[in-house]
Amino acid sequence: MAIPSLRAKLLAVVGGLLATSAQAGVCQPPTVEKDSPYRYVLTLADALGYAKSGLDRTAPSQLGQKPTDFDFLLGLKLGKADYECAKSQVAPFSASSNEAIKLSAQGVAIVFSVLVNLQQRSVDEYKALLDANAEGKLKPGTLLERQAELAASYDEAWKDLIPAVIASTYAVVEVEPSTGLMSRLGLTRVQRDEILQTLTSAFGNGVRGGMKAGQTSLTAAAAALYQVLADPQRKLRDAK
Repeated sequence: MAIPSLRAKLLAVVGGLLATSAQAGVCQPPTVEKDSPYRYVLTLADALGYAKSGLDRTAPSQLGQKPTDFDFLLGLKLGKADYECAKSQVAPFSASSNEAIKLSAQGVAIVFSVLVNLQQRSVDEYKALLDANAEGKLKPGTLLERQAELAASYDEAWKDLIPAVIASTYAVVEVEPSTGLMSRLGLTRVQRDEILQTLTSAFGNGVRGGMKAGQTSLTAAAAALYQVLADPQRKLRDAK
């Protein structure tokens, strides 16, 4: 098997796993109010945006028609930095006294930590491909098997993100005093709209309809959060 053909397959496999489209900016430190549902969910929305950027780094639309080895390795390294940034956003909230915030932040931070490690493994595997080819020791079957294992690990990590994000919604849903039902959001309209805008800025209008078949796990997680917050049946707190 010729190396250009194998490299193209690996680019397709890893790029397909890591792909979508938007760029996050410079990693900004979050405003941490550990027990504030509003502040946590807004920070979580920002973290999901950084994760989206991490995926985009190796998307075919970002790499172009004929990506070089340098382009791909750079994309992997920048993506790793995006995941590290995403983790840094939510990690401080792991010490919250609010159980829902704490559990969600811990779960999301673990997912991003795993993704950071997997991204480094992707860098190492691609370097191994290049070195093996240069030394004439390329074993395509072994290499593709390791890529398949890596792909499965990515898939599992992304799927774990969904319940961790959904857990955050328990922090913002509260009892409506007039009915005694858990039908109100502990957010003002301005706060709610700020979070929704953050989500749509990163993911587009695709999150507006909630979770759907065919979405990536990351988009599904963002869509699940959007669906709860945008529910017209839920009352909002009055602005003070």
